[in-house]
Amino acid sequence: MARGSNQRRWPTLLATLCISALAACTTLGPDYQRAATSVQSGWSMPDLANTASGKVTDDEFWASFSDPTLLELLRHAQKKSLTLQSAALQVDAASETVRINAASLLPSVSATGSRNYNQPDNASKQKNINAGLFTDQVLGQLSWEIDFWGKYRRGEQADKASLEASKAALESSLVSLKASVANAYINARIYANRIVVAEANLREQAENLRIAEARYRLGSNSEMDWRQAQTQLAQTQSQIPVLRASLEQNQNALSVLLGETPDYFAKKYGASLAADLPTVPAVLPLGVPADLLRRRPDVRQAEFLAISQSERIGQAQAALYPSFSLTGSIGFQSMPDGRDLFSWDSRTINYGAGFSFPLFDRGALLRKVKVQDITFQQAVMAYQNQVLTAQQNVEDALSSFFQGKAQLEALSRAYTAAKRSTDLSVRRYMGGLTDFTTVTNAQQSQLQTSDSMVQAQSGVLLAAISAYRAVGGGWTPPATDASSTPIVHVSSEGVRP
Repeated sequence: MARGSNQRRWPTLLATLCISALAACTTLGPDYQRAATSVQSGWSMPDLANTASGKVTDDEFWASFSDPTLLELLRHAQKKSLTLQSAALQVDAASETVRINAASLLPSVSATGSRNYNQPDNASKQKNINAGLFTDQVLGQLSWEIDFWGKYRRGEQADKASLEASKAALESSLVSLKASVANAYINARIYANRIVVAEANLREQAENLRIAEARYRLGSNSEMDWRQAQTQLAQTQSQIPVLRASLEQNQNALSVLLGETPDYFAKKYGASLAADLPTVPAVLPLGVPADLLRRRPDVRQAEFLAISQSERIGQAQAALYPSFSLTGSIGFQSMPDGRDLFSWDSRTINYGAGFSFPLFDRGALLRKVKVQDITFQQAVMAYQNQVLTAQQNVEDALSSFFQGKAQLEALSRAYTAAKRSTDLSVRRYMGGLTDFTTVTNAQQSQLQTSDSMVQAQSGVLLAAISAYRAVGGGWTPPATDASSTPIVHVSSEGVRP
């Protein structure tokens, strides 16, 4: 505490201390350097010239399915998905954390006021002085821990990196949501079409059963043919409830992805599911493997988490060194001599400086630094592994896409042959040139082939969606960078920038 003439010098002294301290400030800890990653030069599929492009935007990719219902569902999900809104709120929370912790770099200023009552002592009471004294005080206080070693600056950078990681997590959630909605929608369409195929075969088999029964009643063939027709019909009938259950489950899952009750999709869209399947995209938004470091949000998220952890090392190191702080207060205090509270003579000024230095817990602090360094190494490895996993995801999706297209072409030829075989076997059976086993085998082959065709077509569509998810969504202009990802918010209209 200083009084009198010392009070006139305290602003100059305080300013000198601040300038000297700031001039000597340093920042401890390592500065993050991007970790080396293993990235292949190109995709391994032999012919991507007519299918791969790095400049297929998000809207262009989904429009290439030529399915207005799918586009409507994607917009609905982006607006109402609770998972996406939760991820957006996480970004808002991280943004506020940055603002809160940034305040640690600034002095803490507070104001207090008080009134105290002092009861008269016995001597005063004997003199008939029974009135107590009130002491009033109004005080402004300032305290500041100088960021001498960069502890708070490192913390601010760590929080900013965590914010960017949460933005990348939101983008990843959006890509995943769109892919999940499209997957569930196409699966629902697939099961609806498989039911249509099964019911069409069921009608043919019911007609064959009628013919086999009629020929048996007329004595033209044995009871075995009739029973075989019954068996085949019952087996096909038994497949339909299983398909319907899968259809209903996908409809329920899709409704929840849209942020609606499980019965929503079936009520609004269920009647139109059995139409032709969406068009297989002609071009996939691939680019080159090195693009994944920028385009795939979970890769960016993993790197931002490593950056954040790198900054935490400096924070832990700063705890090993002395901390310096400045304090001061200025205010007014009423005195028993009757001076007015806010008169200049009632002023009170205090200032000081201090430091704190760890002595006996340095061993524990050194181990905390080691723990932070180990955690950083784990974060770097997680980032490197995410880069490898991303490339695997793309390769897997491409393999499924191209091999699925080859399978679909072969099944198309097989179905043409199976349909012709069934027609010929039925004619020969009705002409008495073959038994019903031949008809049964031909029809069973046709049913399996037609069902496999629907599944193969769905496999190609799902592989295209997997490729979209694997590369991190559609192409965006190069100016868009992870560090400039806009903050998003949740409103009554859903997620918005």
